[in-house]
Amino acid sequence: MKPKVLVAVKIHESGLRMLREAGFNITVNPRGRVVEEDWLCRELVDSWALLTTMRLRISREILGCSDTLRLIVTLTSGYDHIDLKACEEKGICVANTPEAISRAVAEHILGLTLALLRNIVRGDHYVRSGEWKSGPAPRHLLSSMLRGKTIGIVGMGRIGAAAASLFRAVGAGRIYYWSRRRKPEAEAAVGAEFADLDTLFRESDIVVIAVALTPGTRHLVDEGRLRLMKRTAFLINTARGAVVDTDALVKALREGWIAGAALDVYEQEPLPPNHPLTKTKNTILTPHIAGYTWESIEETAVLAAKQVIAFYREGKVFNPLTKPCIV
Repeated sequence: MKPKVLVAVKIHESGLRMLREAGFNITVNPRGRVVEEDWLCRELVDSWALLTTMRLRISREILGCSDTLRLIVTLTSGYDHIDLKACEEKGICVANTPEAISRAVAEHILGLTLALLRNIVRGDHYVRSGEWKSGPAPRHLLSSMLRGKTIGIVGMGRIGAAAASLFRAVGAGRIYYWSRRRKPEAEAAVGAEFADLDTLFRESDIVVIAVALTPGTRHLVDEGRLRLMKRTAFLINTARGAVVDTDALVKALREGWIAGAALDVYEQEPLPPNHPLTKTKNTILTPHIAGYTWESIEETAVLAAKQVIAFYREGKVFNPLTKPCIV
């Protein structure tokens, strides 16, 4: 029997089947999405690998429950819910699964962009509320086309690149991007242009946040950068809520510095029903569902299982986030 793999959260059966067929000793959380800390600590004692999501914060204290843990795979693109430094100190490899959700998130980004530009949500409300009495729609429902618009993508990883490809396919104009390092492959594939952050925020009609949350990107979108944006520009965030300074964004929306925003992530989740963002009319708010599709759920579980198998057989993973992943 191979080592114990602790599946702390609900995952697709396809991933579980792969692990069982590979001979691993699988322990699955009986409560699915609910993870009790006592149960987790008890089960980690003799676990070799852990499968988790952002629902579960892997802290230094949690890691202290096990001396046998060697691998953590998070079924997410982001990894700010895991203490990577503590993992490195304990010799634990950490990997994520961005490939499995990149297309799903990119499609959500495009959908949010079109919904904002074309006033789709406002139009739906206008019909349902009974305000549409006769004749054509009123002037406040006039909308803009995506064709020719300048797109700015903050973070040209897999999700940013997938979004850039979709924007190019539907006729967007210039595509600026900022990343920690230049991405020649993205520049060649979709004609993206590298730009500094101030230029990107100043010139773009649509600013898309697709960067991981790190100490260096927390509140990267602050009041100063929001003030650089055009009054006709929109902000889209499907990355992590804390990349955007929420107070500054609420102020920008209320005072009209920007035309609107579409958010799938928030500094506080779930977003309280009385939160200031819910009182703004020029926003679209979705409940962290950008990567949540039938297809991506299965693909994520399969990719996570493949990484467990690869690490056991070859001592390496596809998406290493810590030094212990590198043999």
